Amino acid sequence: MTREADHLAALIGSRLCHDLVSPLGAIGNGVELMQMMQPPSPEMDLVSEAVKMAQDRIRLFRLAFGVADDAQTVHAADLVAALCALEGNGRLRVQPDLSGTMPRAAARRLALAALCAESALAWGGDIAVTPTGLSARAHRLRLDPDLWPLLAQGAAPEEPSSATVHFALLAYSGPVTAQYSETALTITL
Repeated sequence: MTREADHLAALIGSRLCHDLVSPLGAIGNGVELMQMMQPPSPEMDLVSEAVKMAQDRIRLFRLAFGVADDAQTVHAADLVAALCALEGNGRLRVQPDLSGTMPRAAARRLALAALCAESALAWGGDIAVTPTGLSARAHRLRLDPDLWPLLAQGAAPEEPSSATVHFALLAYSGPVTAQYSETALTITL
């Protein structure tokens, strides 16, 4: 992927996330108002939880797939909030060790690495995130043989799908290595 194509893809990702943030915020506000006017119900709780999960995922996607200019920085707290979107379904636990600010490009790479780890943690597990990468542990991992050996070499899949594009973007974004076993993986950036 050329730098121009990567930048264009990032602009598209930024635009999509930007255009979805406002409607999701409005839906969330509407749900809040409905909860104030009606007695609590499992149905409203379900809708409220779904809206929050969608908002959290959009925040993560905006970091992972959006534009990351060299001059931009991200507060660690914002990155941690975005990474915690992975905990939305209750299968994963994110344990961040991040503080201060970091370049937006570094935050983007960490978000992409977290999405890669999420794909291997199909049955749940823990992800520990540091400024230089992440490690994940689970009782067992689902390691796609078409993706993880390439990432271990810092290479991208030749023809990524929409479900695996984060592996390609991570490999294109700079040096990366991965090590893995049946129950653990480490991605170093």
